[in-house]
Amino acid sequence: MNIINESIESIFSKSKINEDLIIYNGRFCIYTDRQLKCNGTIYYKITEPASINFNAKIHKYSELKEENFEYNHEIFDNITLDVPGYKPMEGYILNIKAGEVRGYIDDLVIKSKDNEVDYVQFDIINMDKIPGKLVKHKNLLYAARLEFDINNYKVIIDKSFDYNKEFHSELVSKTGCRITHTGRIYKKDYKPFKTKKVYDMISRISTALSFCCGRYINIPNIFGFKGEKEVYRSWNKMYSTDYKFVFKWTTTISNYHNFEKYLSLMCKKLEDNYYNETIINVLDWYIESLNGINLGNNIISIQTALEMLSYVVLVETDKILSRNEFDGKPANQNIRKLLQKCEIDYKIPDNMFFSDKLISQYRDGVDLITYYRNRVVHPSKSTNGIYLSFEEMWDIILLGVNYIELVILYLLKYKGEYTNRFIDYSFGDVEIVPWAQKK
Repeated sequence: MNIINESIESIFSKSKINEDLIIYNGRFCIYTDRQLKCNGTIYYKITEPASINFNAKIHKYSELKEENFEYNHEIFDNITLDVPGYKPMEGYILNIKAGEVRGYIDDLVIKSKDNEVDYVQFDIINMDKIPGKLVKHKNLLYAARLEFDINNYKVIIDKSFDYNKEFHSELVSKTGCRITHTGRIYKKDYKPFKTKKVYDMISRISTALSFCCGRYINIPNIFGFKGEKEVYRSWNKMYSTDYKFVFKWTTTISNYHNFEKYLSLMCKKLEDNYYNETIINVLDWYIESLNGINLGNNIISIQTALEMLSYVVLVETDKILSRNEFDGKPANQNIRKLLQKCEIDYKIPDNMFFSDKLISQYRDGVDLITYYRNRVVHPSKSTNGIYLSFEEMWDIILLGVNYIELVILYLLKYKGEYTNRFIDYSFGDVEIVPWAQKK
């Protein structure tokens, strides 16, 4: 099997911003202590928070008189849906009125039976407009493709052919959601494979993309093909974030090889359950600190993430400290030792301006983070004596975000380029991560 440079096109390529994706149209059954035969639609709501819902007309029911056919939470709070082509799924009914039923699916994943496939195809919502290899769509040639390996599998991700500057502007202006990329997974030797563990791989890809985009990236579906025939399907409820621009470690990277290397490293690291749990927890705090509107909550998230990363690197990974030694030190000392180990500069950047009073008491970025966090968590008259302007609070948060980004990249043993948010502001302005720089 040859992978040609024709772009991979989504089954839902004609969908519009914020438009629901149709999973199934037709007849299905709802079971409680009775059976409801319905004709309707099961659909995926892509806007935040993502959900799988259903609307249908009831055309036949058992053991229920029509005049008594009203919503009863004791009967309809826990239901099972039998939908052709899918395994039974659990759900809830929200409303029954005039012979119509409306509700949602409670399962995180709804899927058909596992099968043997030549490849799987999946859609990605709200991924960044990342450069890549050239691909063709009809007469259009554009930079779109990322390719990377996960063990014995090859992953290909193509940007949608219509994901241009105008579409991106509309997505940002509407703070919307839409499929922006479509991917495929093949075995490296192009032999068939079972779909049983595909969701785990897709979940790791979603986590990897979320960290490089600075928001939750949802992969809502997976379709498996044997030849040209679809033999497997899955719909997945994942965390999602409506689109908005955030400045992060990848913003100015123009060389797509950095993304490919990073994705391969991150997906491999996430196979380890210990690091998977750590990175997912840190990712939650990282995204909260980038997107949250409460600056006090953001700095708490940042220090919590840095404390966890300190323990992971200093105790579990590099074994510099024992657990008792780590627990016996204050947080700022552990975080400073972490940054020293990762060769991350924690001096206050020259282009950040803090009051003379603040600088005279707090000597580096770590001190500023712990001071601001303690000021939020333990307010007192003495700490409130040093006024923090909005700009100062925001700059302290940016310092913490920068440390989190670099420490995670250090854990991955990534040696490529990144955006130094204190220097690099234009596309193509990048630096090599500090531990990979030639001394």
